[in-house]
Amino acid sequence: MDIPSITAALSGIKTATDIARLIKDSTTSLEKAEINFKLADLIGALADTKMQIADVKQLLLERDETISSLRQAANIRLSLVYEQPYYWRVDGEGKDGPFCQKCYDADSKLIRLQGSASLRGWWQCHSCNSTFHDKDFRSYE
Repeated sequence: MDIPSITAALSGIKTATDIARLIKDSTTSLEKAEINFKLADLIGALADTKMQIADVKQLLLERDETISSLRQAANIRLSLVYEQPYYWRVDGEGKDGPFCQKCYDADSKLIRLQGSASLRGWWQCHSCNSTFHDKDFRSYE
């Protein structure tokens, strides 16, 4: 739902409220029971409109959260650089990582790889249990 629709709903509520006041203050020949009946209908309509506006507000909040998460994902995607066999996040302050290629490509999760103290160039992902060897890796043969 867009802003003009919300504005129209709010305008409708104001109009309905004005009508309710007019009916309440009316001194016409309508019987009091008929006025009360009309007033009850009007109050019901106003309550329904209020619920609809609350639903719209919730939808707008959910939309804003979705937009925010999509922007965050896009910013992360733009900051990632793939250097075989893993990803790095690059910003104005340098490189951060490395991150698991398998976890990011499959699930868009940035899982930091853990290096080995005894094996240079050997990395492991504790999420998917993948291991990676980069250009610095030297096996003990």
